[in-house]
Amino acid sequence: MNKKKWMAGGLIVMALAGGIYYFKSGPKTLTPSDFEMTAVDVGRISKEVTASGKIQPINTVAVGTQVSGIVEKVLADYNDEVEKGQLLAMLDTSVLVQNTKDTKARLDLANAKMKVAELNHQRYQKLFKDKLIAKATLEEAEVELASAEAEVLSAEASYAKAQREFNYASIVSPVSGTVISKEIEQGQTVASSFQTPTLFQIAEDLSKMQIEASIAEADIGMIVPKMPVTFTVDAYPNDVFNGMIKQIRLSPTEEQNVVMYTVVIEVDNSSRKLLPGMTAFVNVQIQELKDALRLPTTALQFKPNAEVRQFMDKQMFQLDSDQSIVYRLENGRVVPVVIRRGLSDTSYVQVLEGLKAGDRVIGEFIQKSGKRR
Repeated sequence: MNKKKWMAGGLIVMALAGGIYYFKSGPKTLTPSDFEMTAVDVGRISKEVTASGKIQPINTVAVGTQVSGIVEKVLADYNDEVEKGQLLAMLDTSVLVQNTKDTKARLDLANAKMKVAELNHQRYQKLFKDKLIAKATLEEAEVELASAEAEVLSAEASYAKAQREFNYASIVSPVSGTVISKEIEQGQTVASSFQTPTLFQIAEDLSKMQIEASIAEADIGMIVPKMPVTFTVDAYPNDVFNGMIKQIRLSPTEEQNVVMYTVVIEVDNSSRKLLPGMTAFVNVQIQELKDALRLPTTALQFKPNAEVRQFMDKQMFQLDSDQSIVYRLENGRVVPVVIRRGLSDTSYVQVLEGLKAGDRVIGEFIQKSGKRR
């Protein structure tokens, strides 16, 4: 009997101890201090697409040469303003001069031969008419005349080619603009045997530039020509520059399994602050609301864990594509609220239905180490 009483007493003590432990450490209710709370307010929401790209002149012309030779003079340098037709460099022309003289002599000789052939042909025609020579002799004279005429045409082509090559030794600018690259120095040998070497690069007008920005396929549907953009560059971190979308190129590229499209942005560079090759960080504003009822996007990311679900009633919701669930704290209970979303950006989402300004919702549950909440 004493043993049974002892066991019963032990069970009572254990039950009391468990109750005390549960009362002290077990879940009772939740308070705002258990969460990071966030509030619904009224403010700006801006839907934006960001990208980056290089600033380049709208039209850059590569100036080369079609003949080989030693550079005799270089008359233009980096950053020089040049006019169309201006002499930029000269190649050594000594070999080209000799080639021109040689082809001119060949042309003169061919003309002389043709004149002799013409005279012989005229003479044989008269003799044949007087029946003093056979027809075969006249035909031979006709062939010699035709051959002489062809030789003249060939000599004329060679002479014209030699003259063009002589002219090519003078490197002139095909456009008016600014020299942004110079690839030759005096005394350098230029070889054009296999491809035309680039000697200068000329930007036609640096007061107008363009940005070639890469935009992902998920965002390209929101981009249209003539849409205004803003951008910054590292050289002027406090300045915001403006531009306008000129073109969406249809040929895609792939970067790390993401399909990207090149968007060309026109930029006014009248200040000449922007230099070719600068990296532009582009911001395309798709839509803006200045007085929207908004909620931080972190509230939509909160999902109750097992501890928090102890303080929730089980409910099932069927949501539309523009609806989400957020959670409020009411009298120690976590209450789900269905909201209808509108415009969103990286920080805020517009609330169309379900909440009003000043309402507070749960942003994140605070888990204190070693204690159940």
